[in-house]
Amino acid sequence: MKKNLLTGILLLAAASGWGLFAYHYTKHGGDGQYFGKAYHRPAPGFSLVDHNGDKIGLDNFRDKIVLIAWGYTNCPDVCPTTLAMLSGVMDGLGEDADRVRVLFVTVDPERDTSERLRSYVPFFNEEFIGVTGTRADIDKAASDYGVTIVKHEAVYGRGEHDTWDRYLMTHTNTVYLVDRDGNLLLTYPHYKLDAEGITSDIKKLLQ
Repeated sequence: MKKNLLTGILLLAAASGWGLFAYHYTKHGGDGQYFGKAYHRPAPGFSLVDHNGDKIGLDNFRDKIVLIAWGYTNCPDVCPTTLAMLSGVMDGLGEDADRVRVLFVTVDPERDTSERLRSYVPFFNEEFIGVTGTRADIDKAASDYGVTIVKHEAVYGRGEHDTWDRYLMTHTNTVYLVDRDGNLLLTYPHYKLDAEGITSDIKKLLQ
């Protein structure tokens, strides 16, 4: 009797667990429709400056899909790797690449001026747009997108009395996809930064 009761409890727990898993899986885009993680909310707006010194916001791209990446030009590894991957996305889209825009928003506006971004970002793809702004505006936009930014001034090789500006930044390494209606539809955390998967999602959205 006790054995049957225990078995029943375990089966019920298992069923409940699978039910919760299925709900979470479907709710957050794990139904196989998209490679990225589903988000489904209006994309936060912002008013920043592009690498040509012009004002820029999502309203500039209402008819296009926008991929938003965060980083900085002095980044030693993750940022150039992400930009190279996104260039692969554009290559994979072929003629449809014109219907997509990639924004690289700096987390280090003190050093990443428009001029600096203009000499860095288009190196990966001529259509990529570097974005900067005041520290307050960048922090506001980052907060709205759930991007964490941490400045590390105590880096290896820097002495107590050194004043040079060689420092590192830690930031959320996620790419955000905004659809043509201005909705933040998909996100690509570091473990989903895959050109083929992102390209597949964009092609589905452009159909």
